[in-house]
Amino acid sequence: MYQGKWEDLVDKIEKLFGFIDHTTEEYPERRMTVETVVFDGASGKMKLERTVKPVVLEERASYSKRIGGEVSFDYVLSDDEYVDTIKLYRWDRISREWRPLDIADLGR
Repeated sequence: MYQGKWEDLVDKIEKLFGFIDHTTEEYPERRMTVETVVFDGASGKMKLERTVKPVVLEERASYSKRIGGEVSFDYVLSDDEYVDTIKLYRWDRISREWRPLDIADLGR
């Protein structure tokens, strides 16, 4: 989902339900941004979370053949390509935690 489509979705949520909370968190060491929208929807309290991070172009493993040797991974990240991940959660009042929902199941 690109930025314009995400902004349209957030605007629709704000017009239909209103926001309880809307936050954006930056993680520069991981080159990642997490935007979270919490709203009171038709099914109760919902949370929509969008994660934007660069595409992993290559993964390199560094290791030694000694017993007990450590393995470390180096990642080559793209400078201009990004991956967007959208997750939807519903608040469970009984267990007092966010439960993940499958977005594909909402239309059924």
